Amino acid sequence: MRLLRTAVPALAALLAVTLIAVPAPAAAVESGDLSDAFYTPPPGELTTGPGELIRYRAADFRIEPTGLIDQDVRSWQLLYGSADAEGRRIAVSGTVLVPETPYAGAGPRPVVAHAIGTHGLGDRCAPSRALAEGTQYESLVIKSMLDRGWAVVVTDYQGLGTPGGHSYVNGRAEGQAVLDSVRAAQRLPEAGIAADAPVLVAGYSQGGQAASWAAELQPSYAPELDLRGASVGAPAADLLVVAEGVDGSPAFGFGLTAAVGLKHAYPELPLEELFTDHGRELLADISDDCTLQIAAKYGLHSWDGLTTEDPFARGDWRARLTEQRAGQHRPAVPVRLYHSRLDDVIPYRAGTELKDRLCALGASVDWDSYLVPTHIATFYAAAPDTTGWLADRLEGRPVANDC
Repeated sequence: MRLLRTAVPALAALLAVTLIAVPAPAAAVESGDLSDAFYTPPPGELTTGPGELIRYRAADFRIEPTGLIDQDVRSWQLLYGSADAEGRRIAVSGTVLVPETPYAGAGPRPVVAHAIGTHGLGDRCAPSRALAEGTQYESLVIKSMLDRGWAVVVTDYQGLGTPGGHSYVNGRAEGQAVLDSVRAAQRLPEAGIAADAPVLVAGYSQGGQAASWAAELQPSYAPELDLRGASVGAPAADLLVVAEGVDGSPAFGFGLTAAVGLKHAYPELPLEELFTDHGRELLADISDDCTLQIAAKYGLHSWDGLTTEDPFARGDWRARLTEQRAGQHRPAVPVRLYHSRLDDVIPYRAGTELKDRLCALGASVDWDSYLVPTHIATFYAAAPDTTGWLADRLEGRPVANDC
């Protein structure tokens, strides 16, 4: 078990609050603005396959809004092909970051698929926009990976920037978007990422769910990728557990966001009709909110107080929520799984139960339990351990298996 840390979480939390003509397919777009046109795929039926580029353009990368800190990093925004939870072709946006300096390690430059945490539901919340504007709260951790010479690719997931609603916490769609972002990065000519580059996956919270799904899907969905390991932190690994945990808590807004996200993924699910008038007002209000607004505006509500019928007692909702549960397929690579006992957003048992499911499948799980207070502080406190663990996978060092 990791010891309680205070200095790093406090500094990181302070930073987080402070921050807080369509071109032809696969053509470079020399434009610095973040106009909606870039995020909109060409009209008509999408024929782009998973991981194929639709378009890309050079972009800024800032770890803070002023841009005064020189990052020595080349950055591009991508629009690429992926698939939704039902297998339909979709366009997804994202960002590729590559250090200016050559990679000093052995072999080709590794690429990390950094599965981003919750950013909200509105298109303005897309991580690709925040990375360019210097308001991305995970940028310090991304920078630590870039400082090791690794390339990093960050997906926006389905519908966050691109047309249609964001399918928030839809595990399959997230995992596929993460894997396809690596494929797209390898196809980006200017990035110089080799097709046989070592691949790592890392994510926390929503990103932890996405990282687990990516590792679980990789053997069947993207077997050509040289995946070496996956780091999964405080995962939203069981949405029924999360829904119970946020009920009546300051984090309730993230449960409400999940309900909207699953409605986007599965339009046939009833939603508004299960809510009171006030509940429907909140659903409409949250539909374009970003993370800080969600955290500030919707806390301390309860499911009972906002609904006229218990959605979790309904077979249709329980079935879709259960489908999002991570730990259904055995990853072919080691998994670092970690969670804080003092997490105030995602219940600790969501992590321990994912460990049990993965172990039962025969996976290799390196488990870390933290005693860091709060969900967001644990992300920053665990970051050095995460990057060190990922580096060990590249070096081929032995990995602990706590199953």
